[in-house]
Amino acid sequence: MIGSQPSGWKMWKLLPGSSSRSRSGRSVNVDGNAGIVRLIDSPRRSPATQIEWQLISALKKVGPVSSANLVKTIAADLYAAELRKGAAVLDIGLFGERLFTRDIIRELQAGDGILWDIKQEKEPA
Repeated sequence: MIGSQPSGWKMWKLLPGSSSRSRSGRSVNVDGNAGIVRLIDSPRRSPATQIEWQLISALKKVGPVSSANLVKTIAADLYAAELRKGAAVLDIGLFGERLFTRDIIRELQAGDGILWDIKQEKEPA
């Protein structure tokens, strides 16, 4: 008889986009205390990726916003765009918007001080 193991026991290793773990194994912080993102008046370079373009577009529309809300908004936009392109055939619906979260956070952190500034929120007194 073959012993069975839980089917999702190491799903994050098999499908790296299926969780918010980083390559180092630490979880990525996307909670509301992560910081406020603001566009830089004169950025050091122009956006180079689709995610950077979408981040800048969102920041131009709404102004300074919490990084958690920004990540959720861009993830929803990317997810919807992929579904329109036919990605539903690939079953990305199983993972939803979180499939894009890690890439968005990486781009957000890489552009800090170059395209936008991320300032930590102060704890309420």
